[in-house]
Amino acid sequence: MDQGHRRPRNVTLLRSEGIDADQLLSTAELSRAQLTENPSDVSAVSQHRFLELAAAETDDPLLGLHVAAEMDLREIGLLFYLAASSATVGEALEQLAEYAATTTEEIRLEILPKEDEAVLYFHRVLTVDQPVCQQSELATLGIIRALRKMTNSDFSPSRISFAHARSSGLREIHRVLRCPVEFVQAVDCWVLPHRIMELPIVSEDSHLQQILEAHADEIMSEKHTVAGLRRLVEDRLIVLLPSGRTQAAVIAEQLGMSERSFRRRLVEEGANFGEIVDRLRHRLALRYLEDERVSLKQIAWLLGYSELGAFNHAFKRWTRTSPGAMRKQSAS
Repeated sequence: MDQGHRRPRNVTLLRSEGIDADQLLSTAELSRAQLTENPSDVSAVSQHRFLELAAAETDDPLLGLHVAAEMDLREIGLLFYLAASSATVGEALEQLAEYAATTTEEIRLEILPKEDEAVLYFHRVLTVDQPVCQQSELATLGIIRALRKMTNSDFSPSRISFAHARSSGLREIHRVLRCPVEFVQAVDCWVLPHRIMELPIVSEDSHLQQILEAHADEIMSEKHTVAGLRRLVEDRLIVLLPSGRTQAAVIAEQLGMSERSFRRRLVEEGANFGEIVDRLRHRLALRYLEDERVSLKQIAWLLGYSELGAFNHAFKRWTRTSPGAMRKQSAS
């Protein structure tokens, strides 16, 4: 699930147009590292500002749709894999509704079943003093493309409504989204017939989904249990642990700090990086062990250990017993 150093499509597009992406990123109060290393942690305000600036610089009022049409769908991150492991489109959308907060604090999805269709409402729970046109259209096409790929079915919603206004590019929008589209509505929403909601996901994997749900639950839980710089560090570590990319330099770069300043700030809060990583792993290990559906090897992976032996060694240091023994003791 690690996105590595994949360059976001919008930055690549700007470069191909001969436009200084770094200048736009700076204006949007972003760094290239934030987009490439952990885009899910970029604030809603910065996302909207950057996309709108990029649309203006490229003279492309439909930039959001054009990025979504070509993006690597895996860039959606954890939410993509949760949806891809679901049984049906309806279940995939329920996963998005349940775990949207792992990626954004701005949007909440509500699914309202009706007699022969379902209405999806994308409620904007944060007030953002920036245009949202590009981001809303990017997210819409991105999710539709993902669901088409997961079902191997070339469907379209019955209709789509956007809260934002649009006076140009309407023919192209209808061509790309392939359904009636309305603007200046009360809320962004889609209407999907029940036959689409019931389409099977070809990559369904209930076991993987259970593991991903446990990981997503931890992300959401941890977002509310720590404070200050330590909270920011743990937020990023929870996402990055499975990739093993838990070096201080990586986290510092994502936070837009030098490693030296990063470590100094932690000391000022009475913490150090190694201790944060170790305590977080300990806390997560104990929680994961409570779920017998998650194997010890899978726990080791979720915590960023390359092999089970390393996890066993760390767990014995924390608790003076093995994870297997701890699980048996808890079950008895």
